[in-house]
Amino acid sequence: MAAIVETSERATLELLQTHYYKTSYEKLKESYLDILRKLNARIISIDDTYLEIFAETPHMAIQAKIIEQTPVETSIDFYISSEFLFGSKKKAYQFIQTVYDALGKTYELKGLALHIK
Repeated sequence: MAAIVETSERATLELLQTHYYKTSYEKLKESYLDILRKLNARIISIDDTYLEIFAETPHMAIQAKIIEQTPVETSIDFYISSEFLFGSKKKAYQFIQTVYDALGKTYELKGLALHIK
């Protein structure tokens, strides 16, 4: 069964709230790409104009949006379509948690959902 999991400023679950890191767009992008490679994800495209990276793992399509708010504040959000027989949302949550954990080891987390309007 397919599931859509999306992170955003207004998410109620802490895991799904936009994460902001103390770094630049380029550094966060490169770290995220390294994480994807370690997870054996297939990188489909990198669009620096729209600040999006598309990737695939078996049974998951992943869109990441990385936005540099200031030179030392960059956010990352995900839109994931996950299709497993069981546990589609759980697998997507695990992917997000893995990425956030890895980024947190490299960059200081400035906060969650910092720009709610």
